[in-house]
Amino acid sequence: MNELAVGDQVVCRIVWRDHVVGQAARFTLVGVLSTALNAVLYVLLRGLFSAGAANVLALALSTAASSVAQRVVVFAGRDEYPVRMHLQTLTVFAFYCVSNNLALGLLSAFVTDPTSVAEAAAVATMSVFGGVTRFVVLRVWVFGRSTLQRASAG
Repeated sequence: MNELAVGDQVVCRIVWRDHVVGQAARFTLVGVLSTALNAVLYVLLRGLFSAGAANVLALALSTAASSVAQRVVVFAGRDEYPVRMHLQTLTVFAFYCVSNNLALGLLSAFVTDPTSVAEAAAVATMSVFGGVTRFVVLRVWVFGRSTLQRASAG
């Protein structure tokens, strides 16, 4: 069933879970929440650690949480390739470590003694660029078309 009804009134039509637009919307939501989590963790950890250490710790925690959320919320019902998922998670972690450190370096080059909030904003801004690439990799490489989708395609 692809409709949600209250009595005889159709309230909304449910978008197929495998449709790219629905996946992109859910991916964006998870990405925004993950970026916010990363920023909050960074600001909290920055008071205890250097910028680099706070970045790596916040990133490790938010990347793990994001990977689980992407699997459960965005790509549920699609065939999963666990080895690819782990490789993708490690690659994402490495990419964001490098890009976030680049963002922190650029910020430090232009701002003398930036606040942890400014550092978190620079890191969050950089994460937008990686998000689109991550969606494509997850959709195409990590989570194949669902068995049901392949069967209906003929």
